[in-house]
Amino acid sequence: MGDLEFFGGADGGGESYDPAAFERFKERIKRAAAQLKAQKKAEQKQKKTEDELIKILLKFIQTGKKRDILLLVTRLLEQNVPAGFIVSLLLISNKFIQDELKVKLLPASAEEQKVQEGLVEQTFSPSEDQGSSPNLPDAYIGGQVLPLKIKIAIANWINEITKRVNEHPHRVIKTTRDENEMVQLSVIQLGSFSLRDYLEQENVPHEYDQLKDFLTFILNDIIKKASQELKERKELKEGE
Repeated sequence: MGDLEFFGGADGGGESYDPAAFERFKERIKRAAAQLKAQKKAEQKQKKTEDELIKILLKFIQTGKKRDILLLVTRLLEQNVPAGFIVSLLLISNKFIQDELKVKLLPASAEEQKVQEGLVEQTFSPSEDQGSSPNLPDAYIGGQVLPLKIKIAIANWINEITKRVNEHPHRVIKTTRDENEMVQLSVIQLGSFSLRDYLEQENVPHEYDQLKDFLTFILNDIIKKASQELKERKELKEGE
């Protein structure tokens, strides 16, 4: 039986319950917490920001209630995915994490909203080789025109994920992609579940499969660009 069968299928949509799977899940939570504590002790010389991110994740594991999300978080930690990247995937649906990081996904004033409208346009406008914008959220989330504030929050969220990828690009690329150089399912699921929870909080109709397609495109695009930038830097350095 797969780990996520406890939650009713790979995407957590069913109703089945398996006590044995739940016990295995609890053991994974304990191991992940112990791993975080050990990592924190062994890496005391790391910069403060990484240490704080580990604390945030540990608190999230200890207090979180959504088992599908907790399982994915612990799985990614076991795979040595950077804490900052995991935190960024959780950011949009977790006010606690936003407060801890002092990140605001929505503008505080009308003037700031004007600036962030430009961010929405920049984030979701298609590049020349994309044709009809496969990443436009309106096309994925409920097939409707989304409220501007929802688009701004999603654009800022994507921007935060990109920042975290760029902090540790080598490690993120190494730990999140599969043998086909595509972002692995656990990463996509965590982002999809987080966006799902945010849209539920905002009472925005949506379909999970569409969210999954949206995150598949967005995350692969971010990681691909990071990989290309690393390659270009290497080529530039070798050409000097």
